[in-house]
Amino acid sequence: MRPIRIEAEGFLAYKDRVTVDFSDVEFFSLTGPTGSGKSSLIDAMVFALYGRVPRLGGKAVAPAIKAGADRARVRFFFEADGVVYDATRMAERTSSGGATVREARLQRGDTVLAGRPGDVTAAVEELLRLSFDDFTRTVVLPQGDFARFLKDPPRERQELLRTLLGLDVLVEVRELSKTRTAVASDRAERARRSLESLDLPDEETLAAAVAHRDALQALSVDVAERERSLLGLGLAAETARTRHSSLADAAARLDRIEAPPRLEELESLAADARSRFTEAEESHRSAAERLEQLQAKTRALPSPDQVAGWKRALSRLHEIEDRLEHDSLAAARATLAEAESRLESALARLGRAREEVTAARREHSAHLLAAGLEPGRPCPVCATEVSEVPILGGVPAVERVEAAEKAAEDAVASLRGETEEARAAVVAAETARSALLEQRESLQAELATAPGSDELERVEAQVTDLQASLETVGELVRRTEADTKAAGKELEEVAEASRRVAKRLTEAQLTVADLDPPVPDADDVTVQWKELMVWRDQSRERLQSDMELAREALAETEAHVKEARQELLADLERHGLEPVEPFAAQLAGALQTARSTVERYQRSAEEAVALTGEIEASMASAAVANALANHLRSNGFEQWLMAGALADLVDGANDLLRQLSDGGYSLQSDDSGGFSIIDHRNADETRPISTLSGGETFQSSLALALSLAETLAAQGNAKLEAVIIDEGFGSLDTDESLDIAGSVLENLTGGGLMVGVITHVKELAARAAVRYEVIREPTGARVRLVS
Repeated sequence: MRPIRIEAEGFLAYKDRVTVDFSDVEFFSLTGPTGSGKSSLIDAMVFALYGRVPRLGGKAVAPAIKAGADRARVRFFFEADGVVYDATRMAERTSSGGATVREARLQRGDTVLAGRPGDVTAAVEELLRLSFDDFTRTVVLPQGDFARFLKDPPRERQELLRTLLGLDVLVEVRELSKTRTAVASDRAERARRSLESLDLPDEETLAAAVAHRDALQALSVDVAERERSLLGLGLAAETARTRHSSLADAAARLDRIEAPPRLEELESLAADARSRFTEAEESHRSAAERLEQLQAKTRALPSPDQVAGWKRALSRLHEIEDRLEHDSLAAARATLAEAESRLESALARLGRAREEVTAARREHSAHLLAAGLEPGRPCPVCATEVSEVPILGGVPAVERVEAAEKAAEDAVASLRGETEEARAAVVAAETARSALLEQRESLQAELATAPGSDELERVEAQVTDLQASLETVGELVRRTEADTKAAGKELEEVAEASRRVAKRLTEAQLTVADLDPPVPDADDVTVQWKELMVWRDQSRERLQSDMELAREALAETEAHVKEARQELLADLERHGLEPVEPFAAQLAGALQTARSTVERYQRSAEEAVALTGEIEASMASAAVANALANHLRSNGFEQWLMAGALADLVDGANDLLRQLSDGGYSLQSDDSGGFSIIDHRNADETRPISTLSGGETFQSSLALALSLAETLAAQGNAKLEAVIIDEGFGSLDTDESLDIAGSVLENLTGGGLMVGVITHVKELAARAAVRYEVIREPTGARVRLVS
């Protein structure tokens, strides 16, 4: 893993967003005051990859969020196996005071490889082949944990070396060997069980099976031929049986032929029925002709209903003419003329009375005006000054003339009512006369084709007489029709009886059609029946003789069949076979069973040889796999490899440690994988790691860590491409030690390893090609590129 760029916001010391670019950097230093946030950048890298902060322990993330911020977000770009990846995580405070990771993502370009916190961590571990603990032991050495690899228990150090040196493949090979041992052993056991379950016969059993098969093979040829012969005999017997059965059936069919009863009476019955039907039919025809003649006469005369209608119309016409002759129209018109004359006189009197009233009222108004005039004053009507008051006559009698006008008006009103009544009477009389005239015209039109009164009486009498005759003759027609139907029914019954006799004859002939019954020459069914009965008696005598011959032939054939069958059954029983037909098929089944038995015995012997070989091969394979698994046990080959790797690691560390300590001490490892110190200044005394001082611990840890990084960068499976060391250089007690440490770090970069140091020591920081300075400000830290 090689860092490219780190971005942090709201994380530990960095409130605002900060970006540090490590592109094309081989050796860098990170300096700044204590507590400024130097280690926070390394923590951000680890948090982006694994979701944990080394200095906080466990998996708590809330303390990593900057005080006053709601969330912390880190994005880390890095390179692994030549491919650039991008790991992002964002932690957000919760209402309970803790924090949770809301966003986690691992990308390769635009492709998201993982999108949940646990998935991102798993993907990073698979990609880098380093767990969180392994990463902080080799790539990033956090502040305070610099000596972890030096002081780790041997078992944990062995697990780390196994991963970093790619020795997990030996574990896989060992497990695969165990699996192959189990598979081979299981295969051998299954083969052994299969061998034990085989039906392996002894030589005597196998020979008996072969002999039995050969005997059945020889018998199968003879049995097939004999069974075919037996089948032929059986067919001959069946033919004889069929012949006898056929003759018996023919005789039975002849016995069932019987002439119908009353055969001699059938013809006389038919003749009587035909005579009665002819007489009835002639009587019905004569009556029908008489009825047709009467109906023709009836069609020439009016119907009784028409005659009755004419009589009703003629009576109504006489009644209407009498009413027209004596109607009240003339009297009503005279009354109307008189009322109109009287009304006209009353209207004249009313006009004169109104003129008198008008004159009296005018004269009365003049008297009233004159009474109010005064000489010298203007007239109220014309405004002319009155010179003198005129003298008028007496006051007219206005009330008298008004009373006369009222009497004239009353008279006019009364006469008007009388006139309207008279006019209404005239209208009613005219309406009634008009209706009568219309009715008379309608009746006259209806009687236009009717005879006169005297002729109508004569026609009515003719129609009445003719209707009586029609009823009499109609009854005769119905009676003769019923007689004809009855005679026809009787004739049909006789004909049906004849048809039944003919049908029985046909049926009888059909039942013996195969015996060639005689073909009738006559049409008379009675004659045909007599001929058939004579033929029946003759045929029955002939069949009795044929049946006796067929019975003898059947008995002889059945005896031959029985004898041949018994001989065949005896041969089958001698060979232990069930007498089940068809015998050839039974024998073929037994032969196939015998062959299968022999083949099964032979196949079992072959399988036994094959299974024995498989058992031996599987046991050999299991032994090889088991031996390999034993060699690859952790306390075997793997331990030997790691012991050598640990020895190489210690040798590399001692080269640097001798320079750092001026040859004062070196490391050594024991058989259990533990470390101890050889104190060369004290007669090469061996003492435990726990006795090292702070400076000695740093020097030893640095030497061991750099040796591990240098070795694994060239050979290891983990592809370690960077080492970042956090603090610890202040314990180097001389300038020469610092110079040696700087030279060692520079030499590591020459091999393609990226080296970063976090230090207060300015002399060591100055040795780095790229220097970053962390500046602490009131709002948070920021990073400045110094050189």
